[in-house]
Amino acid sequence: MNQNRFVTDKVNILSHKPPFAVAHFDADAFFTSVEQAADRRLRNRPVAVGGGRRGIIACASYEARAKGIYTPMPTSQARQRCPELIILPGRFELYEEFSQNVFGLCRDITPTVEQTSIDEGYLDLTSTQGTNPSHIIKRLRKLDEDILGWLKITVSQGLGANKLISQIASKLHKPHGFMAVPAGRERAFLATLPLQNLPGIGPRTLQRLTDCGFARIGDLLTCPQEELQPILGKRTEPIRQMARGEDDRRILPEAPPAQSMSQQKTFAADQEEEAVVCREAKILLADLLTRLREQNKQARTLSLRLRYCDWETSERHESLDEPSDLESDFLPLLPSLLRRCWQRRVRIRLLAVKLDNFYPSFEQTKLWPDQTSRRRKLARAMDQINHQYGPHTLHHGFRFP
Repeated sequence: MNQNRFVTDKVNILSHKPPFAVAHFDADAFFTSVEQAADRRLRNRPVAVGGGRRGIIACASYEARAKGIYTPMPTSQARQRCPELIILPGRFELYEEFSQNVFGLCRDITPTVEQTSIDEGYLDLTSTQGTNPSHIIKRLRKLDEDILGWLKITVSQGLGANKLISQIASKLHKPHGFMAVPAGRERAFLATLPLQNLPGIGPRTLQRLTDCGFARIGDLLTCPQEELQPILGKRTEPIRQMARGEDDRRILPEAPPAQSMSQQKTFAADQEEEAVVCREAKILLADLLTRLREQNKQARTLSLRLRYCDWETSERHESLDEPSDLESDFLPLLPSLLRRCWQRRVRIRLLAVKLDNFYPSFEQTKLWPDQTSRRRKLARAMDQINHQYGPHTLHHGFRFP
């Protein structure tokens, strides 16, 4: 490992507050890095995870990115651009196993770890033994060595006084990058960075700001607030606070981002008809998928739990090959899953449906629509109608076989 990655500026060590309170780590090209770690023949070669029913690239190795491959490029276009590209189907159970190992190593550094997605999270460094900068750097160097040595993947790390700064810093020098921003230097650190580096500024907001002549994060502070108000509206002051590097969010290991969501229904009368129970499962599933789309997430695993009238329970689950947020992918699983779960010929008192193994949503580009992207567009149109006129005003047809 290049030791210079962990050389830090010592000017602020005697600050009245810890110069580094939070570390953020972000695994580099996670899906493809795991594939390359698992199969050494793939190392140093252009590799992508994707294709399948989506027909798009979900993740590209840095070797592939150097040849112009990106997410979510259509697979057909990727093959044309890079004929030697190796495209692999996603092995999401393997990625989840690697993720658990990475976060296990993080908890060896500090017990206060917040997982924000399958491949990134925060570490609270104030809960370690002392806040001496050299001690912190030593612990993070050890974490980096352990991840690289054991799992054969790399992570990029950022250090700062809060979550915002550490997150931005971790993404500036990928892959296998490291950057530290001591307390008190947040505003200077952010000032010259492009606007798109600031979380919360999406494509539309970025375009409006660019059209008005803004280019750097520091521009948001040199401009009078009243001139920003017509562009940012009620988000003006929160975004200006971020531009100053202010962030008082705590690291919350006791309440990580939900990696599952569930809904249940207790029947007014115990049920013995499979078709009735399956219909109710479909309604619960539709509600969960609506929530999932609202959060821009996708899930891979569907679970059913039944409680019999004698209060015993049974649970079964089934996973898709790739994550999804669409009824068209999950509904076909319901009948067989219910039959496997309903092991006893006893009436059902309660039904619970759960989605888990979440991933960030990724979609086909508008210029290259496919069947999945059209289904997602339809699903979101239905969500809008149901939001306006009431739940289940419009729903997918479904017949129990």
